[in-house]
Amino acid sequence: MSKKKVWNFIALLSAVLLILPGDSLADESAQLTQGQANPYKVKFGLRLTGGASLLMRNDFNDHLQGLNDFHDESSYFTLDSEFELIKMGMDFGGEILINFMPHFSLGIGAGYIGAEKETFTEYKYWTVDAEMTYHPRFSVIPITLSFYYGIPLGSSMEVVLNAGIGYYIGTVNIDSYYKDVSSGYLSEEEETWSAKSNAFGFHGGIDLEFGIAPNLALVLGAKGRYANLTDLTGDLEWEIDTNYGYSDLGTERDLTLWFGDYEYTTEKYPRLYLSEDKPSSSWWSDVRKAEVNLSGIVFQAGIKVAF
Repeated sequence: MSKKKVWNFIALLSAVLLILPGDSLADESAQLTQGQANPYKVKFGLRLTGGASLLMRNDFNDHLQGLNDFHDESSYFTLDSEFELIKMGMDFGGEILINFMPHFSLGIGAGYIGAEKETFTEYKYWTVDAEMTYHPRFSVIPITLSFYYGIPLGSSMEVVLNAGIGYYIGTVNIDSYYKDVSSGYLSEEEETWSAKSNAFGFHGGIDLEFGIAPNLALVLGAKGRYANLTDLTGDLEWEIDTNYGYSDLGTERDLTLWFGDYEYTTEKYPRLYLSEDKPSSSWWSDVRKAEVNLSGIVFQAGIKVAF
């Protein structure tokens, strides 16, 4: 983790602590220092949540929109349907809670984050009818450490602030299919590429907890997350079939996913590109390694059980 990210997390945690009620931590310290008079017993709990995440701008969507714009704006193509973009993902998690002060707890957890979109476009150029299917998907297991502070609102409701860090273990896959038909000739090509990447990230949010039974609460809330999977390198498997006697298949090892602007005639379009080396031709500009952006806003619901 870079020093900048560490300081960003410290700043976030400090901001959460600064907005807590002024006498709360002092009161808790006083209770602990009273020793035999009123010792606080450490308690444990379980927190289970699930929901949907609204994803921020990412390289996959820019690539798909770039292909849509290219086919739509070029005079050589007639576009019949467009690629759809990835807008939402799934987010599930579970945590063991350690409550070592009144209203102040530590959560150690793991979960699952996933998003995918199988989408296709149809277009024509010259005498060719073409179809392209694109299926990007990623799955991530986050290992998280979170700090929670609850502010009671009445006897059965709390506002809970949280902030924490996470280590994200991810897998990224891209499946694609291309077909063109012209004057009775058919050509089909399939590609499958997969890569693994791990990253550190940060999260923070606010929940409402409603007591619905002894030791059981309903959780409703939202959180923001910042994390990116980078350095995506994996193997590509491909296969070509035709109805005129040609077919072939193969595997290409250690191909990195790159992202940049590709110039066609006088216009530039954002594109993803698989290659061992960084694209360096004059048609490419602003090239960098592609990223899977896990950053976004997560809306979640779940339960919290106290033991």
